Amino acid sequence: MIEKNPLNTLFITIRKELFELINMIEVRIDVGYILEEIEEISFEISKLSKEGEKIVKEMKEIYSSLYKKYENKLAAFLSSREANYLVDKIESWLQVLPSLI
Repeated sequence: MIEKNPLNTLFITIRKELFELINMIEVRIDVGYILEEIEEISFEISKLSKEGEKIVKEMKEIYSSLYKKYENKLAAFLSSREANYLVDKIESWLQVLPSLI
C-alpha cells in the first residue's frame, strides 16, 4: 500500500498536466511551450510504469514531428488541424492512463 501512494500522486499530477496541456492548446499557446510540456509529461509517464511506453513513444513522435516543422518558428501557433489532432491524442492518453497504475 505504501508503494501505491507515490504512484497515485504521480498519476494525479500527470492527469492534471494533460488537462492543462489541452487548455494551452485550445487557448493557442505557442508551439515551443507546448513542446516543452509534452517533453516533461512524457518523462513523468515513463516514471509511472513500463506499460506507459506506448504513450511515451507516441508523445516523442509527435514532439519530433512538431519540432521539425516549427524548428525555426517556435513562437508560432499550431494549425487548427494539428491542435485538434493533438487534443484527440491527449484525450486518448487520458483514457489509457488509469490502466498504467
